[in-house]
Amino acid sequence: MTLTAGCTFLGPNPDSYTSTYEYTVGIDADTTIQNATIRVPLPQTNGTTAVNASVVAPNGTVVDAFDATVVETEYGPMLELTADQLHVETQYYRIVEEGEEGRREEISQSEYDPSNPNHQRVAFRTVSASVSVNTEYPIETRAPLGTEPSFYAADTVTRNATECRLPNQGESVCFEYNAPMYLAYDAPANASVEGIVTFGGYNEWFTGGWTGNEYTDRVNFTATGSQNGWTTADGYTETGRGNYPSPVP
Repeated sequence: MTLTAGCTFLGPNPDSYTSTYEYTVGIDADTTIQNATIRVPLPQTNGTTAVNASVVAPNGTVVDAFDATVVETEYGPMLELTADQLHVETQYYRIVEEGEEGRREEISQSEYDPSNPNHQRVAFRTVSASVSVNTEYPIETRAPLGTEPSFYAADTVTRNATECRLPNQGESVCFEYNAPMYLAYDAPANASVEGIVTFGGYNEWFTGGWTGNEYTDRVNFTATGSQNGWTTADGYTETGRGNYPSPVP
């Protein structure tokens, strides 16, 4: 969402008032992993999910890479992603100069020369899904914890106040926390798997320009080699970003 100051001499247009929840999940791997089970948090309020697997993965899969379902865990509802194999195909390229510019051209493995600085070996795969859900206006974005959906219930993680990562507008309050996640898969010792899960609530309205406010919850992890169970990821929550107050409907 893009926030603008708008024009102060124009009142907000009630027909423009909108509120949405947005959820995204992304997994990156630099080599093939096998027998994978990955559980990432879902936004919830009192144990009830705001987004379910049928919305994130309408056909039961995430881009035909993972099967997806919702599971109940000791840390609350989670999106479980499973795959016998997440295949990462290695590709090879060379840089071809054309005038003062260059372009990347795919080549075969036999043509690839690791000593050639103009040759590149790329082994990487990203699997991602996102969903946006309209909800009743307005969302409580200034103090959403406990009333609006967020990752993890209050009794399963401890959020500690921290300095906000983006410039503070006077209303923003931010928290860091240890986020439980489940990672289990077979992989080479040097394999790197990264993931990010985000959720946000957004209010928008038009008052001489589009403006609004928001809160966001984010969990990210990096793992090396095979994994076999629960681990701790980095959690970060930002509340109260944007322009306040939200206009009354």
